[in-house]
Amino acid sequence: MLRLIYYILALKPAEYMNAAYIERLQDKRFRKLLKHVLTHSKFYKEYYKKAGITLDNYKKVSIREIPTINKQIMMDNYDDFVCDQNLKHNKLEKFIAEHPKTGDKFMNKYHVVHTSGSTGKVGIFVYGPNDWAILLAMAINRVTKTKINLFKKVRLAYIGAMGGHYAGISLASAAPKFLFDFVAIDINSPLDEIIKKVDKFKPRTLSGYSSGAYLLAQEQLKGNINIHPEKILCAGDPLTPHMQEKIVEAFGVEPTNYYASSESICMASQCDRHKDLHLFDDWHVFDFDKENLIMTTLYNYTQPLIRYEMNDVVALDEKGCDCKWGFPVIKTIAGRSEEFLWFNKKDGGRDFLHPLVLVEFFVEGLDKFQFIQKSAHKLDLHIVVNGDEEKIKKAAEHAINEILKSKDLQDDVKIDVEIVKDIKNDEKTGKFKLIVPL
Repeated sequence: MLRLIYYILALKPAEYMNAAYIERLQDKRFRKLLKHVLTHSKFYKEYYKKAGITLDNYKKVSIREIPTINKQIMMDNYDDFVCDQNLKHNKLEKFIAEHPKTGDKFMNKYHVVHTSGSTGKVGIFVYGPNDWAILLAMAINRVTKTKINLFKKVRLAYIGAMGGHYAGISLASAAPKFLFDFVAIDINSPLDEIIKKVDKFKPRTLSGYSSGAYLLAQEQLKGNINIHPEKILCAGDPLTPHMQEKIVEAFGVEPTNYYASSESICMASQCDRHKDLHLFDDWHVFDFDKENLIMTTLYNYTQPLIRYEMNDVVALDEKGCDCKWGFPVIKTIAGRSEEFLWFNKKDGGRDFLHPLVLVEFFVEGLDKFQFIQKSAHKLDLHIVVNGDEEKIKKAAEHAINEILKSKDLQDDVKIDVEIVKDIKNDEKTGKFKLIVPL
């Protein structure tokens, strides 16, 4: 708690710094991180040596001269990649499989986040205690904008994917108890359960998937719930103009969009003007290659990401913003755009699987996967495995059936799991499609 309070207070001045000062701060933090990885990461030491970057010259190297990495490179070299020898890929996979409860820490110390993202390649990201404290302080200062008040807690509700170490719920559930009363709402629960839970809790701050906030806005407009949040924070999937309009209509509150991922759960947020997103470049370095975002996290010394390809298309706004923040501004982020998968129920009703629940799908030994909706009653799962094929296939069948049970769809949707050698990119777009809707 003391570490967190320290960072909440220490982070605040950066919001008023000009671009030149932040650039100097960036460079200082980058040099320190570069020295750290050249000392503690076997992968980075060997990878950079090929590019002529060593401890002898690291102070003179421009960050733009450093070769990029991606999720595939990171995961293929995981044990040598990380800077903490307590972290081993097979042990982390086992931990995720055996400890699905959000909030459980690896070795009672490390926060573990996993995702496939839109690439279908499973990624594991680990944060040490100090890394996590900086991350959480950024979220409190710049996203929730919560002031420390020991006499009045904020009722915070999060709506998103549960049942695993997913980025959004991992950060939200770590909301400090001296500031927040917290409740988690599973986006994959039956709709009537979602309605009852949020209506009973009456959150003052509502956070989670943009589509989750939109779903609640629709229920508010129908008269099924009656809540009055003062702040609405959206991430995980795109906040479209239509969603934004309905959220404002339902709650009379302009939602705050923020940019988060498993790689860094607090990268950017809208300021109080609720327009464009400000990149938090005091603790990140952002670069662009033909609009594709390349990110460096300056706070994670456990699993450092330096010049990491995010596969998100980002448009930088050269005009900036006339608010108090000196952080650079981006107008749009083109990330995932999968739609809800709706299925017909035998009782005549309908219910959905949220795409981000499938994005965060995890089974030990699973290398890559793709969901294909065949009909209003059928869903196929193609998997690429690494290990005992039958064991992994049964585990995948069990995992997807548990998701269906949580929505009470187990009798309405037929699942077919098939092991394949590879899953190719879409022929038309050239990109990988994690979810192929009906």
